Amino acid sequence: MAINPDGISRRRFLKTTGIAIGAASGLGWPLKSLAFRGDIANPLAFYPDRGWEKIYRDQYRYDGRFTWVCSPNDTHACRVQAYTRNGVIIRMGSQYDYQTYGDIYGNKATPNWNPRQCAKGYTYHRLIYGPYRLKHPIIRKGWKEWADAGFPDLDVNDNRSKYKFDSRGTDEHVRIAWDDVFRYIGKAYVAVARRYSGEAGAEKLRAQGYPEEMIEEMGGAGTRTFKMRGGMGLLGVIGKYGMYRLNNSMALLDSHVRGVGPDEARGGRNWSNYTWHGDQTPGQPWVHGLQNSDCDFNDLRFSKLIIMNGKNLVENKLTDSHWFIECMERGGRIVVIAPEYGAPSTKADYWIPIRPQTDAALWLGVTRCMIDNKWYDESFLTQYTDFPLLVRTDTLERLRAEDVFSSYQSKLSKDGPSYKVQGLTDEQHEKIGDRVVWDARSKKPVAVTRDDLGKRFAQKGITPALDGTWNIKLTDGSEVEVKTLWSMYRVHLKDYDLDSVAEITHSPKELIERMARDIWETTQDGGPVAIHQGEGINHWFHATEANRAAYLPIMLTGNIGKKGTGVHGWAGNYKAALFQGSKITGPGFKGWVGEDPFAPNLDKTAHGRDVKVRLCCKGEEPAYWNHGDRPLIVDTPKAGRKVFTGQTHMPTPTKTLHFNNVNLFNNAKHAYDMFKNVNPMIEMIISQDIVMTASVQYADIGLPANSWVEFQDLEITASCSNPFLQIWKGGIKPVFDSKDDLTILANVAKAVGTEIGDSRFHDYFKFEHENQRSIYIQRLLDTCTTTVGYKLSDIMAGKYGPPGAALMLFRTYPRIPFWEQVHDDEPFHTDTGRIHAYTDVPEAIEYGENFIVHREGPEATPYLPNVIVSTNPYVRPEDYGIPADAEHWDERTVRNVKMGWPDVRRSSNFLWERGFKYYCLTPKTRHRVHSQWSNVDWHQIFDSNFGDPHRMDRRAPYVGEHQLHINPQAAKDQGINDGDYVYVDANPADRPYRGARPDDPFYKVARLMLRAIYNPAYPYNVVMMKHAPYIATEKSVKAHETRKDGRALSDDGYQANLRYGSQQSVTRNWHMPMHQTDTLFHKTKAYMGFIFGGEADNHAVNTVPKETLVRVVKAEDGGLGGKGIWAPATTGLSPANENDVMQRYLAGGFVGDYGAGKDEVIIDEF
Repeated sequence: MAINPDGISRRRFLKTTGIAIGAASGLGWPLKSLAFRGDIANPLAFYPDRGWEKIYRDQYRYDGRFTWVCSPNDTHACRVQAYTRNGVIIRMGSQYDYQTYGDIYGNKATPNWNPRQCAKGYTYHRLIYGPYRLKHPIIRKGWKEWADAGFPDLDVNDNRSKYKFDSRGTDEHVRIAWDDVFRYIGKAYVAVARRYSGEAGAEKLRAQGYPEEMIEEMGGAGTRTFKMRGGMGLLGVIGKYGMYRLNNSMALLDSHVRGVGPDEARGGRNWSNYTWHGDQTPGQPWVHGLQNSDCDFNDLRFSKLIIMNGKNLVENKLTDSHWFIECMERGGRIVVIAPEYGAPSTKADYWIPIRPQTDAALWLGVTRCMIDNKWYDESFLTQYTDFPLLVRTDTLERLRAEDVFSSYQSKLSKDGPSYKVQGLTDEQHEKIGDRVVWDARSKKPVAVTRDDLGKRFAQKGITPALDGTWNIKLTDGSEVEVKTLWSMYRVHLKDYDLDSVAEITHSPKELIERMARDIWETTQDGGPVAIHQGEGINHWFHATEANRAAYLPIMLTGNIGKKGTGVHGWAGNYKAALFQGSKITGPGFKGWVGEDPFAPNLDKTAHGRDVKVRLCCKGEEPAYWNHGDRPLIVDTPKAGRKVFTGQTHMPTPTKTLHFNNVNLFNNAKHAYDMFKNVNPMIEMIISQDIVMTASVQYADIGLPANSWVEFQDLEITASCSNPFLQIWKGGIKPVFDSKDDLTILANVAKAVGTEIGDSRFHDYFKFEHENQRSIYIQRLLDTCTTTVGYKLSDIMAGKYGPPGAALMLFRTYPRIPFWEQVHDDEPFHTDTGRIHAYTDVPEAIEYGENFIVHREGPEATPYLPNVIVSTNPYVRPEDYGIPADAEHWDERTVRNVKMGWPDVRRSSNFLWERGFKYYCLTPKTRHRVHSQWSNVDWHQIFDSNFGDPHRMDRRAPYVGEHQLHINPQAAKDQGINDGDYVYVDANPADRPYRGARPDDPFYKVARLMLRAIYNPAYPYNVVMMKHAPYIATEKSVKAHETRKDGRALSDDGYQANLRYGSQQSVTRNWHMPMHQTDTLFHKTKAYMGFIFGGEADNHAVNTVPKETLVRVVKAEDGGLGGKGIWAPATTGLSPANENDVMQRYLAGGFVGDYGAGKDEVIIDEF
């Protein structure tokens, strides 16, 4: 039998093509058209009719085009070409001109960025013209009746139920005109401010049960109960961050209500984005003092070792993932650390499996291995890290120079970088002080300032000892034992030998050691090493420790501040600091959101530096609203009532809530608890969005905003992962009765001013009212360190590339974090000026996290919740007398118990013992951005194994379904077939909402049901469902159960992605004590300066949706109509159900010649 070079036999070819031709004939193919034409002598001289091409080409014909920026929360901000016909977008296309982007210095980008666009950009017009748009302003009937009645007290006469504040999800919305809705909003803001101002307002809040600390934080201002969130404001600095400008203007209302002057007047609270999403790498400010470290993505091509730690750069960095993949062509290596074998693992040289939330232990094990083998750069350690600094063994604080040297005078120069560049103040320096090292040359302690770094430090002639213990006499006459931090770490790391770490993490010991060796040898060979972390780390309670721990190997090897190096955190497009202000350039970002509302600059020719800043509003974490609208206060056996929320973080009661560009409720952890137990206390909720969402359904007012392609005036954005400055406006008229975000906000302010007779509200948005928004953008460009010198008119004229595009004015291309620290020896943004492996803030010492430790989670663990794995005598946590069997979520949060690993291994979690034995991972999908695009049909179809445009199973909520990935053996052990519907439950004490009862109709809505899909890539005790599908609501469930077609499409146009419940059914908020300190010293977010303690999106509570354990039980059969097995699972081609043929295919058995006869078997079975 003849065999061709590809191993396909002639018999097999004929057999296969014969079947294909036979099948074609059976389907009635017009095979006569393939018959020989004897009347055509020369086929090359004859061409058939091409009239059909007109139809084909007409599909792509256009009479106009424009560019716009696709700006969801994915960090890319791709510029997209839209093609229109008769003013309607017919298709989208990529831009191939990134090499033309330049700056005022003549620098240019390269063609290697091209193209930049994913399927979401290509399908955006399906969302714009789809049936799910929020088409006009709407208002809830019950709320309107309440407003028409004069906003009566909701705490009397059962008004909260009468006006359906406790059942918003069952009320109706009605259409309302723009002028009318603005008037209602203005009146409501005034009414709420009056109700909750002064002592009368405070008494009312006490009666409602709010803690005294929250009430005191208001300072008597009812406006402090106003909460506003500009959804991921960087995505549209003017329209989205404009929400915070509106909130700042509310100080005018406070001045009117309380009769106070500008210095006492207070605006509302600005809700965060980055930290609220759990997107920040919360440990990074503890290490280097910055909000986060991230580079331009083209920096990845310089790395020779890329380690992905809980980060899926394949699926979650779609347009820019090629940068890391190209490293393979350049001899780089890739390592993936993740519980499952996923998309990134297919690119890796090796994959290190790991038990969820044990990454800190892994990095501590790597660190010990490197130290034991002397794989470290001592020069870098002594010049740039805190390892040589002396620490007191009694108090666990770093030794301060003023405690050692009598009449000590600091030598920190006012002309040095701390003061001159970084904005340190005398008051701050007095508080942080200077530190001490042991000089091995003079054999005595020597003071060091935060400017003593790198070459500056070397020039002082000090030879700091890296290892040692001494007794030092203090100025008060006492003597204290001190050690270098390095010495203390050698004690600390005794708990993290490779055998113990392998047991803790479930990672192969040999791979842990291999990665440690690779980090060292790559560095020794001159190759940069970079670690990339993401939500796979940050969405766990103890992400702080995992983030800090990842820096240890980088510190040992000096892989920071150079091309291709660093530890970077990737999640949302958070970086307001891209529009950073300074003493030299002006207020920057703060000049936009925090201009003085009492004296706005109304001169349209004024330079941005002439804008006066008065921040009357204040940041706040939505996490407190998400925690019953409460801070972390626990009644403890030992310490009594203890407040763990620092003063700089303290929230205020929430009475109004206005947000834009976010599906806040859909994506909120514990969402059904918000609907049931928290939101009824809020007196006005406004959702400003493009489409109908669950957040709009549960709001009192829905305001339709223009989409990116409909903007009627300019918007501006930038990115934390590329160097591009993007400015644009839409190219089509609004499809419905919608407005630009800033236009809406300006009119809300105007309505408040009209209600109290104050024209300053109008003046605060004067240039928006006059269609001169460009003035605000130019002022922003005037005063940011990254844009100073740019003229908006030049950018829009195409002087620096495509009209509206330019390069940000970064120091390097690509942008490299900490370049100045390593090359110019500027201090890191910490109190010591060095990179930190240790913290001596009092809260961290109290919680047992002064050293970097591995802690089990407060819920997601089979062991004692929240236990610290350590026997280090210098880790001395306070347990507050809380017993080991305490079950309340807040008690588990604050209990600090340390044990060695052998003792931890013998402990247990009460939830695990009760059958909640699955970690539940919730990564982001490539087919949505958070919940955006959830109602676009193609993305629904692609997003799961159950995509079906015909909806043959009428149980499907839409043309696709959400699914739970589960290990096949784990599913089979519970009688769950591939494709079955399952219920997923978490701790019934508080989920799906507090006080849940199975006989409550809302419980059926809130309990999560979805399809199970076998996936052997996941370990036995790990399940996974993608993040943030459109949740089930009361109205969507009613629709699903009553519509003939079974769709979960409610009458108001909301299309749910699940029949019942959501991801948020099994999540809750957790209040991490380490995220709420008042003493952490770090850089401010968007200005060159420092602060202590809390700042939204910087040092604040990060939400952690993965911190949960779940139980999975069968709900319904997966077969059509709920009978039998889901058909694809019976084909023999699905995971864990493979027939002999599929097993042969997986084993590579279809390649090569396997002899006569076998071909027929294959063909017949297929």
